[in-house]
Amino acid sequence: MERAKPVIFVVGTTASGKSQWALEMAQSLSGAVVNCDSVQVYKSLDIGAAKPSPAERALVPHFLFDYVPEGETMTAGVYARDFYACLETLPEKQAVFVVGGTGFYYQAIEKGMYPVRQTPPEIQKEVAEILKTPEGAQSLYEELQRLDPPAALKIHPQDHYRLGRAMELIRAEGKSLTQIQKEFAEKQTPFPYPLLKIGLRWEREELRHRVQARTEKMLQAGLVEEVRALVARGFAGWSALQSVGYKEVLEYLEGGRSEDWLREAIVQNTMGLAKKQRTWFQRDPEIRWFAGDQGVAPPLAAVQDFIRRL
Repeated sequence: MERAKPVIFVVGTTASGKSQWALEMAQSLSGAVVNCDSVQVYKSLDIGAAKPSPAERALVPHFLFDYVPEGETMTAGVYARDFYACLETLPEKQAVFVVGGTGFYYQAIEKGMYPVRQTPPEIQKEVAEILKTPEGAQSLYEELQRLDPPAALKIHPQDHYRLGRAMELIRAEGKSLTQIQKEFAEKQTPFPYPLLKIGLRWEREELRHRVQARTEKMLQAGLVEEVRALVARGFAGWSALQSVGYKEVLEYLEGGRSEDWLREAIVQNTMGLAKKQRTWFQRDPEIRWFAGDQGVAPPLAAVQDFIRRL
């Protein structure tokens, strides 16, 4: 049974302003804000992650920001566990605004995590050896077509990674990939809270202007110094520093790159990230989209109506 606590996913691309929307709506409705961004979970990644400021976080309760220690790596599975533990602590009927751009984290909390099975090393080696031969990919694809026609329709014959992974699972489990996925779907449980999904979007050129402005603001606020300090503490190899904004600064600090290159690289890669985010979220027909230039009033009205109907 769904519980009374209303949950609102606030989604959109990077630099769209969704965090400001979530904050303003949470203020209007005495709600809480829960982070769903895979970089904002980390301590010490402040400027490049575009975290809410301490002053903003003081306006309403904020959760799952800035809590994973330096050098550690967060996964979607651990995030989902932390998310549900967090929601259990919040008052019943308090509106919870879940905001971020990490679609895989939203999927993990709404639909659960597809189990990543470790196939036996001997099967991995067997499949890898076949793929090394001239006709290996074709022979494996024909085997996949015979054993699991629906899965074969979704995998290109030359996509060695997905083809190899599919055949490893089929050989290890003794059942088709389609059957494995069906069994996972049957075990899924519905999202346990009333849920509304709203999205914020801009036209591409307007979003580029926003990205350029935010990049300039980050650089002026000390993004390079933030990364330099992490490198000095021995975190140059930290996987979190491969996220957009940070990886470009790492390359800049290695030398041979200008500030103009850094500025443009961050903008270009941020726009590339935004395109991927837009593609991910557009697959979900349940998201109600609002134009960014209309302000927060229309989505706030939708949230108020959603809560009234509970």
